Amino acid sequence: MNMISPVHSVSSVLATRAMIVSLNISQWEGRRIDRKVTNEVNQQHNAAADAGRYNKLLLPKEALATIQSIVSATRTEFHERTLPWMDKGGRIMASDGYLSHMSWIRAQTTKFERAVDEFISSYPDYVNDAQQRLGSLFKQDDYPSADELRAKFRVDCRVFPVPTATDFRVDMSDAQAELIRQDIERNVADATASAVQDVYKRVADVTGRMVERLNAYKPAVHKGEKSEGVFRDSLVENIRDLISVLPALNITGDPELTAMADRLKPLAEHNASTLRDNPAIRRDVADEAAKIFQSVSEYFA
Repeated sequence: MNMISPVHSVSSVLATRAMIVSLNISQWEGRRIDRKVTNEVNQQHNAAADAGRYNKLLLPKEALATIQSIVSATRTEFHERTLPWMDKGGRIMASDGYLSHMSWIRAQTTKFERAVDEFISSYPDYVNDAQQRLGSLFKQDDYPSADELRAKFRVDCRVFPVPTATDFRVDMSDAQAELIRQDIERNVADATASAVQDVYKRVADVTGRMVERLNAYKPAVHKGEKSEGVFRDSLVENIRDLISVLPALNITGDPELTAMADRLKPLAEHNASTLRDNPAIRRDVADEAAKIFQSVSEYFA
């Protein structure tokens, strides 16, 4: 039987370079199903009891808008800073990015908690206004106390080690245990390959989009004309964002990914306004983006 070398196994190597991170954000949705109204509406339309539900918006949308915006932005950036891992649970990132990641988490948590504090301070006024806003639909029991409400908001980021085949211990025959260790190793190797592929896909996405948009752009020549294929500042900003997180995404220490950040820098050297105004620079950047796109596209071939 071929034995797995603890030194050279994918899981053992990855365990020294990466970590599993999870992000859980809890928030009060400010909604409540009104079963009485639901039954009335269904009966009025001769509909089945499960045909629909009346979902009350307990507070106006703007009450929770700031909190929801922070939550959405935090979840989006968390996915940008990390890579998919097994079972769509935790995600993986290189240990080199840990300090930067936790600093960002603390900053987002501070924003979140500040927004929650502001919401809680205005909560009694929102409840008073709800009595008029909801009319007979208003029920005081739908609204938790301020203390109960605060407990419903939480940001929780956890870090776990990457599982390794050598960590596996169980009371069974050596042969059975070795088969399970090999299975663990295969799973980690497959998950690692998928995570690395995700990085190259991100590179392909931003460079491919840049090639397409820069080549499609046609500035207005005469007065009264409109430019065609106008691109936004985000075209360059997305490249810069990817460059900034690449070290945290390079979980295997891939030299090609290490070098990729330098290859991408010329694409982010000029602002979008410069690319729009200068056809020579726009052409050079598009050509360089095309080269990178072609090289990473071979990864998926």
